[in-house]
Amino acid sequence: ELILTIILVLPVPRKIRNVLARKIFKFHLGDQLAKPVLYIGIALSLALLESYMVHRRIITRMEQEHAIDLGATQNHHHHEAVYHPHDKQRKYMAERNMYLAGFSLTLLFVIGRITKLMQESVELEEETERVRKFVEQSNKADEKFAIADKKKD
Repeated sequence: ELILTIILVLPVPRKIRNVLARKIFKFHLGDQLAKPVLYIGIALSLALLESYMVHRRIITRMEQEHAIDLGATQNHHHHEAVYHPHDKQRKYMAERNMYLAGFSLTLLFVIGRITKLMQESVELEEETERVRKFVEQSNKADEKFAIADKKKD
């Protein structure tokens, strides 16, 4: 994803970028990759949700154990809070997975939007070129008619 994003946002001259974009869009890769990208987006969303749920569960368990430990201390009973030995590691891993899934999902949206904007830009520039050629031809035709009218007068 990062390599694709870098390629899409590199400051390449417009003519070179448009030539590359035309060749890429000629194959209609966006249409062919729509379903896989959708599935990847769904998988990343589920991974983000799962990481959030695991993180929430670990935090809740740690808070409950901490509350039990505080309650025992206030009642002057020295109760050892039984912390799960790997809670900090699990919490860290859940946070890491959440950040990775969220970043990947965001990057997926950004790549999709950049690609659409590039395609729209290429299409608009092609349309502009067609209009420019039409205007030039119209101006040439107008000049020919103007010259023909002057010769008749």
